[in-house]
Amino acid sequence: MIEHAQQENDLLRKEIRVLHEAAELTANLVIEQFEQTEREKLRVQEGAARLEGFKRTLDQISDCVFMFDPETLRFTYFNYVALEHTGYSEEELYAMSFADFGLSFTQEKLTAALENLIVNPLESMLLETTVKRKNDIVVPVEIFVQYISPRGTKGRFFSIVRNISERLLAEKEKERMQAKMLHTQKMESVGELAAGIAHEINSPIQFIGANLSFMDEAFMDLCNLIEQCRELVEAVQQDKSTERHIESINTCMEDIDLPYLLEEIPQAIHQADEGVQRVSKLVKAMKEFSHPGSKEKQLADINTIIQTTIQIAHNELKYCTDIDLDLAENLPRILCHSNDIGQVILNLLLNAADSIKERLEIAPNSPKGLIGIKTLQAESQITIQITDNGSGIPDEIINRIFDPFFTTKEVGKGTGQGLAITRDVIRNKHGGEIQVESEQGAGTVFTVILPFDR
Repeated sequence: MIEHAQQENDLLRKEIRVLHEAAELTANLVIEQFEQTEREKLRVQEGAARLEGFKRTLDQISDCVFMFDPETLRFTYFNYVALEHTGYSEEELYAMSFADFGLSFTQEKLTAALENLIVNPLESMLLETTVKRKNDIVVPVEIFVQYISPRGTKGRFFSIVRNISERLLAEKEKERMQAKMLHTQKMESVGELAAGIAHEINSPIQFIGANLSFMDEAFMDLCNLIEQCRELVEAVQQDKSTERHIESINTCMEDIDLPYLLEEIPQAIHQADEGVQRVSKLVKAMKEFSHPGSKEKQLADINTIIQTTIQIAHNELKYCTDIDLDLAENLPRILCHSNDIGQVILNLLLNAADSIKERLEIAPNSPKGLIGIKTLQAESQITIQITDNGSGIPDEIINRIFDPFFTTKEVGKGTGQGLAITRDVIRNKHGGEIQVESEQGAGTVFTVILPFDR
């Protein structure tokens, strides 16, 4: 009996131990599950906090931020700035799609662009367009769009919309100031060349005046001869003696040297006409050069621009250099600001002339200056090459010659803006390029490249 009771006690103790171990295991599992739940809850809370912080951050930026569904294009998120800028309420925006903003391009074009982003998720789209606010005001904007697809979530489009009204106004103001600066420099160039231009006009005006004076005297002589001939005709009509009249006519022809007049009068008329043409061309060149020009690019002949500019600078160039023109035939007209290109050519010609004068001052017996101007067409661009045999540009300053206000001239003889404006005109206004090569003591080559499609 005692032995049987002992066995039951042992069995009971084993069962109690098993139950205790089971209870500990269960407790551990409960604790572990609880801790896991707490960790998960903490992760969710941290994620929510980060998301809330991210949203608050997006609400602080000055650009509109949107997320929209790739299928319906309906908005799934937008920041507070989007509400302010568009004028819509949250309920209204959630009921709208990206295409409801009255973009300045078609629905088909928008769909095609967005589909391309889905196919190529590493790419993004940046475009300028306009959007319409709730109050129907149209605003110019810059839109960035990218397709994002975080792991385990549905893909969506992420977009940043920036109001660029102020930027466009600033760009217009910059363009206005650049145009004003360019025109001011153009007028300064005309002022510097005024004495030479006056001389270029004065010379043909002088021989025009001389020829007109000669023709005035010749006209009076011919009128006298015509009067003698008229009297002879009257005498013949009245059957009077004509000997005296004939003798008077012969004497008059000898006095006025009629053969000389008949030879010289046509030449005088021709020379006067040439003088008028020279003055007319110079005045026309001055008018074309000094005119502010159109804000829009127009088709122009680069060769004609070069020839017009040479006429303007002729007096400044002719005493120190010869001009060698090698202009390509049948050069196509290109879209450009012709007056600005003319100023570029003038700047380069005057710089070349100054370099040649500098060499001649140092070595008066050295060869006369030579400026070569060459144009050619290569594929979709026109190249203008201006070469001189002047003093050249020192190596230590050649990289600075396009810097604003940089000049090697004496005070009062240069503002340092010529080449800076030249590069701005070629690069920023025409999408071209200007290059320089120089060897001190040998000369300089400026190469201007102008594309057709800009």
